[in-house]
Amino acid sequence: MEKHTMSHPARRGSLFVVTLSYAAVFLAWTWPLGTQLATAFPAVPDHDGYMQIWSVWHFREMLLSGHNPFYSDWLLYPEGASLLMTTYTPIIGLLNTLIGNEMLALNLMLIGQYALSGTGAWLLARRWVRHPLLQWLAGFVFAFSPYKMLRLPEHYNLVLTATVPFFVLAFLRAFEFRAGWRWPLVRSWGAVAACFGLGLLTLLSDYYITFALLYFSLGYALWFWLRLGSVNWGQWRPWLVLAGVLVACHIALRLLRLAGVPDNGGFWWGGDLVSYFLPPPNSRWLNFAWAQQLFGSARLYTMPGSIENVMFLGYALPLLGLAVWGWPGRQPASVRHQDPQGQPLAWLLLFSVLLTLPALRVFGKSLLNLPTGFLHLVPFFNNIRCPTRWVLLVSLFLPLVVFAALEVRWTSWRPRWQWALSAILLLAVGLEYWPVAPPLASSAALPPVFQAVAVLPGEALLTIPVGLVDGKKQVGKVELVNFLHQPYHRKKLLSAYLSRVPDARFAAFERGDSVLSMLLRLQRAPADTVVRPPSAAAARAFRLHFKPAAVLVSPAWRDGAAHRYIKAAFPDFREENFADGYSLLRPASRQPVP
Repeated sequence: MEKHTMSHPARRGSLFVVTLSYAAVFLAWTWPLGTQLATAFPAVPDHDGYMQIWSVWHFREMLLSGHNPFYSDWLLYPEGASLLMTTYTPIIGLLNTLIGNEMLALNLMLIGQYALSGTGAWLLARRWVRHPLLQWLAGFVFAFSPYKMLRLPEHYNLVLTATVPFFVLAFLRAFEFRAGWRWPLVRSWGAVAACFGLGLLTLLSDYYITFALLYFSLGYALWFWLRLGSVNWGQWRPWLVLAGVLVACHIALRLLRLAGVPDNGGFWWGGDLVSYFLPPPNSRWLNFAWAQQLFGSARLYTMPGSIENVMFLGYALPLLGLAVWGWPGRQPASVRHQDPQGQPLAWLLLFSVLLTLPALRVFGKSLLNLPTGFLHLVPFFNNIRCPTRWVLLVSLFLPLVVFAALEVRWTSWRPRWQWALSAILLLAVGLEYWPVAPPLASSAALPPVFQAVAVLPGEALLTIPVGLVDGKKQVGKVELVNFLHQPYHRKKLLSAYLSRVPDARFAAFERGDSVLSMLLRLQRAPADTVVRPPSAAAARAFRLHFKPAAVLVSPAWRDGAAHRYIKAAFPDFREENFADGYSLLRPASRQPVP
């Protein structure tokens, strides 16, 4: 354990400087976002970021109006839908409740999360790493891993990681484990309360990261419960037992999957070992042609080009780990290894890697079902279906293990050589992790067609295309730009993009109304398809149920079969075409918007 000799003001000053340094890295790597905090946000056009900025707005909207913020009829109108199992970020919504600007609230939260993620990992590294530059680099690796920087403009929930290292610190203060199947002793009830508080904050951020805390706790306990610290790997018996366990798990998982036990896509989304060494597509310096080819390879990945395939950790850190592991001569135990609470870290690193690989897959070939694959066959737990996201934990534990081992190997070096190697390592990792700036979007300026929608009376808007989508299934088509502008045009939408939508809800959406069912089919039909108008009774039922104030037709569907069909259902609506390709059907009595 590190003995802190600095005074409290000095420690607070160090914390402030370190936090500020990580915030500066975030602003530099996302520039010019720092100049547009209240008017723009990082987002890939018409991708998940649009839906997540919507959730920040929606939480405040519902809370201030006295409604349940975890249910919404602003989408899937008029019935609405639960948001409990969808990708929702209440922690940002709460901040937006105070600020009243969803883009500013999101950006401030992102800056704080990246900065505090680095600070928490820096504090954790100080327990077992002595060199200041290596301590800072450990925080940098966790805060700015390629996994997180690629997901920044798409999955804000997955970068809300600030609680993770602080939870680990609180957990280590809270409990004392002993070898064998025994409950841990409580060292500090205050630290136990901190664990629960941090767990609650994490639950308000993202359920994947919440499970990361649970899996860390489980992995840490398994080290003691299974007495892994007392295993003598220099003998043949432990290796024989390990081989037997792996073979038995492989066969059992194979039989269970053949029997049809659902894994909720966990094995399909499972990582490939190659992904640990494949630069991401947003890398500023390493996105070579061969990397682009492999990233989009259907032979290598079940989902070519998906960000879920990214687990890159750079080359410098893994190579350094191999170097210190194979360092010649017998070396004394590291500070980490001398600390009973630090001894499980190498196992936690391996456990985290295994979590990303339910099946050992190399260049697209599944070689061995691993024991962690059982998690994807357990109900509820198999809702965590993208195992590659556990590389988040790998990025936390890898630098702690490697740097602690490095400091044992270089004890005979002069300080200037230690500083020189640390600086070279920092430069190498920085270049490997350096991303291109994320694209920025804004919902502050409404396109003309949405300005026209905003002034119309009425509660709902029918968009063409229309659809219902979750992470596994799609009916129709959803254009997320409609949700980006919904806070400003304030019309409820028939479409929805959710997570974990029941099959019955998909069936009701697809077949519950004859006009909507026909729209969904005609959206996929060629533009010259002969369209039979809906019956007067069907059109009347549709209009009474959904009560659309207008129909908005996107450019790609303009003059298509679905467009002509819906015009027949609204013969009393006047059509107005816009220069950007949109078409708007609205009541004829309404005067054109200037």
